Amino acid sequence: MKKLNTYCSIGCLSVVLSILSSCSTSRQEFDISYKLIPVDARWDKTPEPLMEQIVDKYKTSVDSIMSIVIGKSSQYMAPGRPETSLTNLSADIIKTEVQRDFGQPVDFAIINTGGIRNPLMQGDITLGEIYSIFPFDNTLCLIKLKGSDVRELLNIVASRNGEAVSKDVHMTIADEKAIEPTINGRPIDNDRIYSIATIDYVANGGDHMTPFLNAIERKNSNTFMRDAVINFIERENREGHTIAPPKGGRIISSNNK
Repeated sequence: MKKLNTYCSIGCLSVVLSILSSCSTSRQEFDISYKLIPVDARWDKTPEPLMEQIVDKYKTSVDSIMSIVIGKSSQYMAPGRPETSLTNLSADIIKTEVQRDFGQPVDFAIINTGGIRNPLMQGDITLGEIYSIFPFDNTLCLIKLKGSDVRELLNIVASRNGEAVSKDVHMTIADEKAIEPTINGRPIDNDRIYSIATIDYVANGGDHMTPFLNAIERKNSNTFMRDAVINFIERENREGHTIAPPKGGRIISSNNK
């Protein structure tokens, strides 16, 4: 356990009851004292046996589930900006699974790169690995947004030097602006209504993607993002497909961040 520069404030509460007489009103007086206790590696030296016993009991069953292989990856893929093979793959999967979930076409998908926490390793893909990559309980959403808001959304993406977008999106970042962004090879029509696959965190304006708050329509799914990814990988595996990095070149940045 790494040393934490944090301290736990432990409050010790003593209660003094004063009863003046059987006919008088009783009053509680509280005397509060505290001290700071450093939380660091010293606590690892003497593990709590009972706690270890409880953890070990569940760890065995959890590990047996998390070690289940659901597919194969052709190569190592890491998250990052402005785009990487893993961010591209993640957005493509979300688009596919939102279309399946809601039974209607989607123009493009976007999710926050910050929600992709770990790389995907080459070789066997386990349930535990997917949980480590997508640890948050984000659910799928289908958003309808006016083109002018989509344009502003992509400018925000540019100001952050990229987010995870599906293969339908192409743009160049210069001076923290989206230059000539296109959706499915066409310039953004400010008056058109676009259907967008995303997750609830982003749909709520998370990671500064506030144009989603102007949604004309929003549909929510109970499907967790990680479960959608698991479903996709398992389906590909049943069909004999290995998970491979999709085509890049979606976001080209000159910011050199």
